[in-house]
Amino acid sequence: MAHPAPISSPRFRLPSGSLAIAASLIVLATAILAVRSPFRTQLRQQLAHRDARVLTTLVQRQLDEPGHGSIASDPLAAILAASFVPELPGLVAVRLYSPEGHLFATLLGDTAANLPLPSPLPTASQPEPIVHFVGLPAPRLRVWMPLHPPGSTLTSGIAFLELDAQDLAREYQILDARLQRDALIAFLVLGTVLGSLLALAFHRLERAHRLLAQNVARLENANRELALAAKTSAVGTVASHLIHGLRNPLAALQQAVASNADPAEATQTARRMRTMIDDVVRVLRDEQGLTAYEIPADELLAEVIRKCTPPAPLGSRIAWSTHVRTGPSIDNRNANLTLLILENLCTNAIQAMQGNGSIRLEAEHRDGHWLFSIEDSGPGIPADQLPHLFAPQTSSKPGGSGLGLALSHQLARHLDGELSLVSSQPGLTRFLLSIPTR
Repeated sequence: MAHPAPISSPRFRLPSGSLAIAASLIVLATAILAVRSPFRTQLRQQLAHRDARVLTTLVQRQLDEPGHGSIASDPLAAILAASFVPELPGLVAVRLYSPEGHLFATLLGDTAANLPLPSPLPTASQPEPIVHFVGLPAPRLRVWMPLHPPGSTLTSGIAFLELDAQDLAREYQILDARLQRDALIAFLVLGTVLGSLLALAFHRLERAHRLLAQNVARLENANRELALAAKTSAVGTVASHLIHGLRNPLAALQQAVASNADPAEATQTARRMRTMIDDVVRVLRDEQGLTAYEIPADELLAEVIRKCTPPAPLGSRIAWSTHVRTGPSIDNRNANLTLLILENLCTNAIQAMQGNGSIRLEAEHRDGHWLFSIEDSGPGIPADQLPHLFAPQTSSKPGGSGLGLALSHQLARHLDGELSLVSSQPGLTRFLLSIPTR
């Protein structure tokens, strides 16, 4: 089983709630001002056009009086008809222009003043006057209106009127004050609602963040404990494998000592036990990550054959064959545990064949996994053992513990791999070990 990946605490920091609320209020104030500005301009224009339309109505009514029918052909008649205009209260300047925009009479105001004309010029077909408000140095309302005979769409002239706009300026001030008050009220109401909602949202978010931090801390502790448990479990499985492997050599050694057998046989058995212990010590050292290297798959299979070949003359009756397809090398930790599994399976096969038969080892890398196949020509596995093949059970072999396949299956799980029986029949028993590539 692979060690669990470390879980780290969240690295992000929540933004300050007060800072976010302040930024939101600034955005709200900016939006209110952005809406207020064009609305203020539109209202001012409506007030100015209101005064201009009143003045235009008075002037046009005078021109519509009977006796002014020659205005269209006689500019002088237009001057006479408009002679009453300077008598209107608040007028500062009155000028008359031809339809083409040429000044031909100044009824009131500075005759030398050079006043630019609007573009385009007003016409009788578009009777709405052109209005400009000037605030400095004194408030003035400038109006350009077309002159035309009654019922005609022909422009006989253009009248320019400039009025004292003190009253209009005061209306502008009142309008600005009202708009400012309304904007302030809108900002206070909306700001209070927005600020309250944001404050509540940040409060809940901070509480959720605290809970998340607590859960992450618990997960970190659990992850460390799980990693320790996984490592301890792997060490325990390897130790169990050692004990399982030492049972038969130890029994043989005891028998040899008890029967005063050949000392060379006892020495060979003791060396075998010493080799097994050294191999397990090396596996445990690599499991702790003290060394790191990689092993090609073909070398791994060669090591399996070297360890599992029985001594002569029994060893000469085992026919070994291998086939390895190209793939990445295997790191030493995975290779050590894989070696233990393959060694145990081959040892079981040799014991089942009583040292007389063939074993074929194959290795193939496919879809991110190494697939190891172990095939022997033995009699197969008894049918009553198949339902619980990888669980501890009573061994059918003399001196067996019934733990070999269970330990191999557990080691495969430590590698995040899988050990399975593909075929079991007389003359063909095949196991398949799959481990992921690191």
